[in-house]
Amino acid sequence: MKTTEMLELERALHSIELILAARYGDHKFAPWSGPTDLGELSPPAQEVVIRRVEEANKASQERAAIHFCLTSAARLLTVTQLLMTEPVYRSPEHHARRRRELVNEIRAGARSAYRAALILLGQDPASDLSVDGAIQQAARRNP
Repeated sequence: MKTTEMLELERALHSIELILAARYGDHKFAPWSGPTDLGELSPPAQEVVIRRVEEANKASQERAAIHFCLTSAARLLTVTQLLMTEPVYRSPEHHARRRRELVNEIRAGARSAYRAALILLGQDPASDLSVDGAIQQAARRNP
């Protein structure tokens, strides 16, 4: 029989998965580009178009950040579930492998959250490797 905490974790994870599937499953996070003949518009019309593009880009950034925050939360809830379940005793090698797998999932959740932060700051997540690099260096030190 599952504990109340495990049932609550399952409900939380299921809720996150429903939100991701319903609202963020389309992966349409690309900025809106608008018309390509901006130079042919009058200055007031150019300002309107530029403002619309900026608003669309901001909304797209926020939408992408929400997606990556939810993805991070789902990964971390899954790790929490695995940590709360008591595995059948296995060999020390099995436990070491299980811990490495859990640590890798935690890292993936942290990267998703960090990516959301970079997106909100308007930075390209692909160009900032400081967290991944730091995680990879730590992993080499602590296998």
